[in-house]
Amino acid sequence: MNYAGFPFEIKQLNDAGHVEGLAAAYGNVDHGGDKMLFGSVTKSLAARNGRPLPMLYGHDLKRPIGAWKEWHETSAGLYVKGKITLGTRDGQEAHALANDGALTGISIGYIPQQKSFEGGTRVLAEVDLHEASLVPVPLNDLARVTSVKSIGNARDIAELLQEAGVSGRKAKAAAGLAWKAINESDDDAAAEAEVRAILNASAARIAAIGGSK
Repeated sequence: MNYAGFPFEIKQLNDAGHVEGLAAAYGNVDHGGDKMLFGSVTKSLAARNGRPLPMLYGHDLKRPIGAWKEWHETSAGLYVKGKITLGTRDGQEAHALANDGALTGISIGYIPQQKSFEGGTRVLAEVDLHEASLVPVPLNDLARVTSVKSIGNARDIAELLQEAGVSGRKAKAAAGLAWKAINESDDDAAAEAEVRAILNASAARIAAIGGSK
């Protein structure tokens, strides 16, 4: 089994254990010398036929802590949504550590199927993806995982924008307008979901741009 790690920051973990973000970043080289290409996990995930991808604690097959149940590929990488199983001791432990910032990365376990080499970099065109683990020490510096966070005020929106790379002044101005739109909507849940989708898409685009430099 091979591993590739991608760091994430959890600012506020959902009490129910929901977590989402990039499980694999495309186009940049991790500290292990690997670079994954867009589409490298497409075949493997399609073969799962909708079956969840295991979420492990530190790649330990004896310590499953949940499952990744949704995913889609973006230009930035593989975006996944999952849930930590809080009904288990290991799940509760992982949730608490992630909430405190002690688990700072996500690492995927895979077997290379198609690979080539560019100098000292192993380029992965296709891999067989087996699991994605929460780990304390990641290998890759690009991808970020965003936990499900409740938008309670304009400051929360400004913080999300700043995390995506928007300057403090512009983030505050945009957040004020977004918060006004949420409160003027007849459907608060729909408005919040729409704003969150826009923010997440913007963050992914910014990460992709940053990784291509």
